[in-house]
Amino acid sequence: MIKRILLILPLLFSILCGVSYIAADGSFIDAPSRQYHYHYHNSTNDFNFFGSNRWGVRFNFANAYPGLEDPLFRIEGARLWFPIAGDSVTVELALDNAGQPGLPISTKRAAVNQQQVDIAFDEAVEADIIWLLVNYRTNMNNRFVAASRGGGSNSYFLNQVGDVQHLSSFALAGFQSELLFGLLGDFVFDEVDLRLQSFDLSGELLPSAQVQPAFEIYNHSNIPISEAELKIMLSRPGFAHYDTLLVQIPHTLEPYELYRFGADSDFIPYINLPDEPCQLRVEATLTSEYPEIEVHFANNSKQKNYEIFIDESPLALVENFLRQDQSALINSMQIPYSSDLIHVINYYPILSDSLANLGSMRRFNWYAFNSIPRTVGNGNRRIIGFTNQYEELLQDMVQDLPGDRSFISSAHCAIFGEEDTENIHVDLDISNASTTLYTAAAQSLMMRSRLFVGLFEKQGFGDLESYGLSRWIAFADTVNQTLNMGATARKSYSFSSGGLSFDELAENYRVFYWVQALDGGRIYYADYCDFEPESTSSISDNVVPPARLQIYPNPLVMSDKLTIRYPEPARLSIYNLRGQKIYRDENFNGEKSLKSSLFPVSGIYFIRIEVTDAPVISKKISIIK
Repeated sequence: MIKRILLILPLLFSILCGVSYIAADGSFIDAPSRQYHYHYHNSTNDFNFFGSNRWGVRFNFANAYPGLEDPLFRIEGARLWFPIAGDSVTVELALDNAGQPGLPISTKRAAVNQQQVDIAFDEAVEADIIWLLVNYRTNMNNRFVAASRGGGSNSYFLNQVGDVQHLSSFALAGFQSELLFGLLGDFVFDEVDLRLQSFDLSGELLPSAQVQPAFEIYNHSNIPISEAELKIMLSRPGFAHYDTLLVQIPHTLEPYELYRFGADSDFIPYINLPDEPCQLRVEATLTSEYPEIEVHFANNSKQKNYEIFIDESPLALVENFLRQDQSALINSMQIPYSSDLIHVINYYPILSDSLANLGSMRRFNWYAFNSIPRTVGNGNRRIIGFTNQYEELLQDMVQDLPGDRSFISSAHCAIFGEEDTENIHVDLDISNASTTLYTAAAQSLMMRSRLFVGLFEKQGFGDLESYGLSRWIAFADTVNQTLNMGATARKSYSFSSGGLSFDELAENYRVFYWVQALDGGRIYYADYCDFEPESTSSISDNVVPPARLQIYPNPLVMSDKLTIRYPEPARLSIYNLRGQKIYRDENFNGEKSLKSSLFPVSGIYFIRIEVTDAPVISKKISIIK
């Protein structure tokens, strides 16, 4: 009955409002082209719409150049993107008539044999305002048009009120989105207009590393440019514009040409990244010998944020959203990739499955997914569906996961219960020992992240140790602290054991927790706590098991000494990140206090305890001077 209601509601909404939608996968639509692609969408597949057979986008080219009066665009083709290939599509160009399509001037039909369809018109058309009309029959099962989050005032659908048909804008219907339809061509004017199409940093983003700018420039005018220059300004928390780099373009940029420059361009100098872990903001601005007639400054400027981090998460998460009958097959393909670093957890969001629960559905909806199976690596890598390429896609995903670095240096989890009750308490301490962050709420990584804590039950699928969600202890919780360098945030939670003893919890359950960026972004830090059998308390530090080695304070911040405790004789060694030994005590016996001057610089160090006939114990310590 529930499933029938869920199916009827979108259909009813479609009848009342003309169209309805389901959430899409949010994947980025990459459409490289030497021809200019004019569009209003933001290049991500956020919504799949159905319910109408005629769609339209009204292009007012003055939107791109508000300083110009009626700029013309030479239209040579249309670029359409569909979430599912199939059928055929007819496109029309029509003049504007008081905000509605007027006289049609060109029509073309094409097969939708792939998701991206480029359609060339027989003759180029120049216009200041034009309508692109798309005739494509949709339904609620497998035929959709796609849209991105946006204003919605430029995209339209055919709506019928009584016997009258007219195009209604998405914005007026309450949909804040723009269709993934655009035009191919170029602007027609005699002013200089350079466009910085893209900008990035090529190389490994680590403290003190050297990286090289990589960028694309499009000469968006009919005037050759011979003295183009890219100005790159770098800033980080506490240092506005701490470095500036000028890149002279040695080539003449010919009209309507795209130029790509990268690591193989010998005229591009290197950028020295900061010596300490931090956030980094880069602003790149393109200028030429015609600064007084540059048409649109926004076209030649880009700002991007980068993360220069060194701390590593204790583990990476592979999340599966699936049906119960898919578990054995999908999990069996993940066996070769499961390790102490990579952990597999499963969700069953379809309530008809015996393993399903509302918590799994909640996580599924938080990601805004609309189909299963889905495999998610560390939050921001996605495999959609199960195809012949699944194993290859999984291998590519898993290979990337260990490279993720974090601004969180450590987290400590303590689990303890109240005697003679079913109450279980979880305390989390999350620390940033080494990374300088922006502290404004709109820029803070921690303020723009969410904390998840869940109780997961052990599942057996062959040799794979995976865990399935039992219940959420904390779901998308806010930390409300910027967690700048040297800070620690504490969160405390309670939940009922549901009649399970600590022995049963220790045997079959585990608490996973992670910090994840908003809107289904990357997971910055993940770890787990295990329950201790026959005990009403448990403390787990999964960076370094077991927990008998005690180091205080950690991190060491502006303190004169570091205290190390271990309950039996051992060999004590301290190493830096490069593996160089900076201290050795062959006869460590119980407790040692070391001066902070032993550590030459701020950073991460490793303390090793070696006992005869016992595993080596290693623990990470952060030093902040």
